[in-house]
Amino acid sequence: MGLPGEAATVLLAALMSMGGAVGVAASLATAGALTGHDVTVLLPAMYLMGNPVQNVGRCLGTAEVNAKYYPHIITVCVINALLSIWVMQLIV
Repeated sequence: MGLPGEAATVLLAALMSMGGAVGVAASLATAGALTGHDVTVLLPAMYLMGNPVQNVGRCLGTAEVNAKYYPHIITVCVINALLSIWVMQLIV
């Protein structure tokens, strides 16, 4: 998608924690592994993924959503994030 391989670490961090993803992106940008353009493209994806691992325990578990739907919900988050990367590549 036009991003360096290091961008995958940002997306993996977003699965676990949105704040962690911001920290990883900032760290990689400071180290020179990601450019400002790369971080700009990744920002919407970080927020659309929105730490689904934490949401499973906090929101879906509390709402008693059937566990068989968890993978579908997480997949929608990932698809939204990948689509946002594509759209941002067109815009930026």
